[in-house]
Amino acid sequence: MQLELSDQIALVTGGASGIGAATARTLAAEGCRVIVADINVAGAQTVAAEIEISGGHARAMALDVRDRSAIDHCVADIAAREKRIDVLVTAAGIIKSGALAASTMEDWQALCATNLTGVLATCHAVMPVMTRQRAGRIINIASVAAHRGGGLVGNALYGMTKAGVIALTKGLARELAPLGITSNVLAPALTDTPLVREALTPEVLARIKSRIPAGRLGAAHDIADLITFLASARASYITGAVIDIDGGYLTS
Repeated sequence: MQLELSDQIALVTGGASGIGAATARTLAAEGCRVIVADINVAGAQTVAAEIEISGGHARAMALDVRDRSAIDHCVADIAAREKRIDVLVTAAGIIKSGALAASTMEDWQALCATNLTGVLATCHAVMPVMTRQRAGRIINIASVAAHRGGGLVGNALYGMTKAGVIALTKGLARELAPLGITSNVLAPALTDTPLVREALTPEVLARIKSRIPAGRLGAAHDIADLITFLASARASYITGAVIDIDGGYLTS
């Protein structure tokens, strides 16, 4: 199947590692010109360099999604250089686990700033560019934690931010569909990324795997492949969708 993504301009936040890095590589392999944006500039540069070495097109940009002025600068720079932004993938995010009773307002504020406000601000900044084009793809990353008041590791605050991302995505879909812009959201179960391995012990990860019918954590490329399809012309009639990608977790 031809995805018709050649020379599409894609902005991937959180592109230095995990789902973001896998998505940047996969989009580039399908012909996108990818902007790998991350607060971890060295990591973003590494991913962009790997894409270039493999024959793709990418460049790195510093981006802290907690800073609206930085987002505006990033989007303005891309629009000035490339004249358009065809695809936005908001993969930047942080994890905090633990019982709600043990959480603090500082925990909530940190999660919300990156996982929810950061997504809103990035989508909001890109909307005028896509509106002028009368075309675009917005793909956000939520979590199965949004469906169950927290996921496999008791992270209710994290789930709250991801539920907000789902609500935001549905609102965007309703407003933007008449303009030729789609907006969809993926809800992965726990995915095997550096962030997850840093946050959780091997014992916790083993317990989580035992609750997933597929018998494994998701891989970053599982998510990236679906994102790339949603970014393509083949998904032009899909908008407002919440797609669970969880190895059967929500059925168990």
